[in-house]
Amino acid sequence: MSNAICLNHPLREAAARCTSCGNTFCRECITDLDGRMVCVACHREKTSVKDKPKRDWFLVTAGLQAVLGVAILWFTTWAVGRILLNIPAEVHEAPSG
Repeated sequence: MSNAICLNHPLREAAARCTSCGNTFCRECITDLDGRMVCVACHREKTSVKDKPKRDWFLVTAGLQAVLGVAILWFTTWAVGRILLNIPAEVHEAPSG
């Protein structure tokens, strides 16, 4: 690499080649990342935390919870109604005596 020059500093001799982008850089512009020599730009790209777009799941979950709540309330009311309708009429009559 004696003829290679630094991509960022054209007057400096290159010390290493970036294992990520393949460009040559001087000692000042290259760094170690997990045992691999990478340039500053590749290091920044690999170590930066990418922000995921935030989604407002509250609206979705609140809507689903409301629908589920109404469904459970309806089913419970229906089940109790069925049980009450199946009670024999004799249970409600006063004992004769």
